[in-house]
Amino acid sequence: MYSIFNYEQLDNFRKDYKIQPYRIRQIYHNIFKNSIINFWDMTDLPKEFRNELNNNFYIVSLYPQRILETENTTKIAFKTKKWLTFETVIMYHKDKYLNNKINRITICLSSQIWCAVWCKFCVTWKMWFIDNLDWTEIIEQILRANNYIKNKYWKKEDWTLFKTRNVVFMWMGEPMLNYENVKKSINFMLDQKKLNLSKRHITISTSWIIPWIKKLLNDNINVKLAVSLHSANQITREKIIPISSKYKLNDLMLLLDEYVKKTDNRIFYEYIMIDNLTDTKDEAKYLVKLLKNRLSHVNLIPYNENPVVDYKTSSWENIIKFKEYLEKNWITVTIRNTMWEEIKWACWQLWYENVKWNND
Repeated sequence: MYSIFNYEQLDNFRKDYKIQPYRIRQIYHNIFKNSIINFWDMTDLPKEFRNELNNNFYIVSLYPQRILETENTTKIAFKTKKWLTFETVIMYHKDKYLNNKINRITICLSSQIWCAVWCKFCVTWKMWFIDNLDWTEIIEQILRANNYIKNKYWKKEDWTLFKTRNVVFMWMGEPMLNYENVKKSINFMLDQKKLNLSKRHITISTSWIIPWIKKLLNDNINVKLAVSLHSANQITREKIIPISSKYKLNDLMLLLDEYVKKTDNRIFYEYIMIDNLTDTKDEAKYLVKLLKNRLSHVNLIPYNENPVVDYKTSSWENIIKFKEYLEKNWITVTIRNTMWEEIKWACWQLWYENVKWNND
């Protein structure tokens, strides 16, 4: 069985069965425009042709092992054809001023099976790194999500289907350590004949793996970049993110300056607020010194606590003081809304259930 996106095999198949090229265009129209992920649902194709497609190709190999819902989110645990499991989350952004209607949908994609970066405040690394996701498995997360969204919400007022608009590489894994597959999936997303997403709506969140950020820059992958900074003090950073001892802060900032100059994109800096560690006045001063006169946006993220990790979140009073200090020094800053913390779906809580089970 081959992926429907294996173009060489698909073309050979088309020629062997003497299929007209327009039939292939029909298949892709059904997948990308109609959010169909099953050949049998493509009723504009002849039954015999659908049968042959089903015997030779698949659209999605990912199987939804478990689906969990809250009012504004859907978390899906997928099982791959290698019988490995990872998670994806869909977020529904609703406008409270328009009867809570959905105005956009974001998908947080995984790029790896678990993670190899080993940030000390995160649960996911405790399950260790297993494997990279293939570029088709990255795309399949979006296809599965769009099909799920269609079944859940159907169509908008303009009669177009509800679909994911924003894509963020920030769920399981470090995207830069699976660079080639991430790059190929992004090119696929941007293709007007395929998912046709905007580069302004694609964000890569990275723990500053410098060689691959250089590669991103050289390859002109002009999407948004979110850097997991979490401290502007090299000593603190090495304490909570050991890999930062290999990739120094000064080297990172020089590279990001080059990135901003070439792309004119603002860098988003993700900053975790851990009690008595990253939320101190000294840490705020380091951050101001680092980002002064740089095109940046700081996203303060209250730490989402876990019973299997010792860190505690900052008090709301300290978070506000930290934010006000940055603003006083002309640093653009927001505080991220915490979601799903109580059910362990939030950042750094992924795969909590499995870690807890292994530790009990």
